[in-house]
Amino acid sequence: MVDRLTANEAIVVCAQDLLARLDDVTVHLSKQLAGSVPEFFEDEDLVREVEASAYGNVASMLSVFRAENSAEDVPIRAEVTAFATAVARRQIPLESLIQAYRVGQTLFSRLWMDALAGHIADQDVFIAALHRSFDELNIYLDRVVAQLVGDYERERERWLRGEAARRTALVGRLLRGDRIPIDHASRQLDHDLRAPQTALVAWTASHGEVDLQLAALETRLNSIASAAGVARMLMLPAGTCTMWAWIAGNFDAEQLSDGDANRGGPEVLVAAGQTIHGDDAFRISHEQALRARHVASHMTSPAPLTLHADVATVALLANDYDEARRFVSRTLGNLAYRTTVAAQLRETLRVFLQEGGNTRQASERLFMHRNTVLYRLRRAEELIGVPLAKRRLAVEVALLFIDTFGDEMLPPASPFDAQSGAEADEPAISPIEPV
Repeated sequence: MVDRLTANEAIVVCAQDLLARLDDVTVHLSKQLAGSVPEFFEDEDLVREVEASAYGNVASMLSVFRAENSAEDVPIRAEVTAFATAVARRQIPLESLIQAYRVGQTLFSRLWMDALAGHIADQDVFIAALHRSFDELNIYLDRVVAQLVGDYERERERWLRGEAARRTALVGRLLRGDRIPIDHASRQLDHDLRAPQTALVAWTASHGEVDLQLAALETRLNSIASAAGVARMLMLPAGTCTMWAWIAGNFDAEQLSDGDANRGGPEVLVAAGQTIHGDDAFRISHEQALRARHVASHMTSPAPLTLHADVATVALLANDYDEARRFVSRTLGNLAYRTTVAAQLRETLRVFLQEGGNTRQASERLFMHRNTVLYRLRRAEELIGVPLAKRRLAVEVALLFIDTFGDEMLPPASPFDAQSGAEADEPAISPIEPV
């Protein structure tokens, strides 16, 4: 806390402090907002829109507090206006949008008051800083809400009158499992629903003009389809930064490749379901694509294209990532920590299990002597704390989580000495029976 700051100086200092951790502030506010306006957090696509809008609003206000813009003139960012479009397309009531802004204003005000209190000791200066900053905040929010109401109403009118709304409603019924005459639905969608179905989901960050974002998604999907020899597909926007697609026909999703990934445009990630036959193929493949996208969105560095077939096991088990981390820690014990030695032992164990417990084949894959593999396996089992034979499946799943999501699955610190682990004497017993 600094005693000699004026109100204006304190506002600038606090704004700079929040700007330095803007991503964390945005996530914090969004999580708090979820408890008050739950309808915006019922699907992953809309959560991304909420976070992008929160980021844009906070960034704009901090630019005002840092005296870069005035509250009357600061530009309303594209991701903020895109949020109203997304809400309208989902037919969420306008009252919910306004309520979200009221709650967001309260949450940001509390955060801002705490920031000022941490820098101002003098009560008079603190009150003056509050008055000035809240006046500017109210001016900005009045402008934003007025624009969003207009954007919402225009988009809702356009959406309800357009062909996109009818197609969206029909697709929604198919995805709910409603019984609809297949031939009629196929004609309405211009898509053969009797054929096998391969679903894709494409998404990108919501940081630009809606039309440009949707164009980038469509281009990316067409690139993937073209690389796989697919002439056409059904595509449907799902919000402002997500697009769903389906390929009809005898096609193997494993043929899909990255195509011309994101050349000259924003980063677009794609997830694909497996090729499904049968009456519910349209819905099942789509659900698989959504699960694959859910896995990819939690990866540190996801691939441009994620196939459900490659992440099916993780997708089935990783609905609760906090519990997944606890599972990894419980299962691997001291082998779960972020040390060089632990990482080497985990890799040796992973390859050994992939090779069906064959130490000779594992040593060939790892380019190391078989005795070194045996020693590492014994050391790994020692750190796990129980014989591998008693929890082999659990260990394989835990290693799969780490292989998929990286160090995010691991506890932040190690309770054992990595150096001593590297130089420890080989245990006298060998509970793993080599093949």
